[in-house]
Amino acid sequence: METWVDVFWNPAVQIWVYALIALSFKQTDSPQGLFVMIGMIFWNAIWVGEYAIAVGALWEIWAQSFSGLFISPLSMTEFIVGQMISGTIKSLLAIIVSAVIAFVLYNFSLLSIGWMNVIYILELLVFSWAVGILSLSLIFRYSTQVQSLSWALVFLIQPFGAVFYPVSVLPVQIRWISYGLPATYIFETIRKQITTGIIDWQALGIATILNGVWFILACLIFQYTYRQAKKSGAFARLEG
Repeated sequence: METWVDVFWNPAVQIWVYALIALSFKQTDSPQGLFVMIGMIFWNAIWVGEYAIAVGALWEIWAQSFSGLFISPLSMTEFIVGQMISGTIKSLLAIIVSAVIAFVLYNFSLLSIGWMNVIYILELLVFSWAVGILSLSLIFRYSTQVQSLSWALVFLIQPFGAVFYPVSVLPVQIRWISYGLPATYIFETIRKQITTGIIDWQALGIATILNGVWFILACLIFQYTYRQAKKSGAFARLEG
């Protein structure tokens, strides 16, 4: 049931709402409505991808079967990779559902972006994996007391990620946060391509580098918290 809610219900309801908001902007000839809707479509790659890793582990913990998974030859790395694959599939399905609704309500085709869709989605997925692994690290470090961060952490990032609006609308004092997020450069590039037809390869290059930094740091932090959790016995007490 949770899979159906993640893949179909939540994206469908959200894109429906955002498409209606976009229609209200369309009446004023403002491109902001289109940007809001496109942002919501691609946001699914981050949200669902992160959710699959962090909450996927929580489902096993809540069912008191998480530690039992590793009695078998399954390693933690294999478990996370499996969640990443699952999250990728769910993200793609969520994007497809959102894109269809956007086409019906707003007459916008995601195919107009062309093959760059592949790069944008891949970049956002890598970022979602990094955030998901960080969320899982927090659970291993602080137990299920911080389980709400599994679905809340990514939304703490959203206001700074230039998902629906350019970085320029943010206060100058906090823009440095946005420029440290790979998603910022992806969403800015998408909007630039939509409005001008120009692809900002420099921004994409920065996003790729930042994605690498985020992913490597997330893996290092996870390895540390996982080892510490096993040493202290916190890993075994997750289901307690």
